[in-house]
Amino acid sequence: MELIISIELSDDDDIDPDVATTITEPVGYLLNTVSEEVRQALIDLFREVATEEEVPDRRAMAMQFPEAIGLVVPE
Repeated sequence: MELIISIELSDDDDIDPDVATTITEPVGYLLNTVSEEVRQALIDLFREVATEEEVPDRRAMAMQFPEAIGLVVPE
């Protein structure tokens, strides 16, 4: 989560968007192949970590991370 948030919050001058996509897409794919039990554990862990984030921009992004990465599917 930390890596992806850092990439998302970086400027295009800091990291090429194509490189960012190359890094983040496999993470999303991998997270979407786990069992429902592991998926829920990851969601719980990511949300717990998000509550501890002190930087407002990072906290906001961390709070939405499970949805953004596809772990929580909209109903």
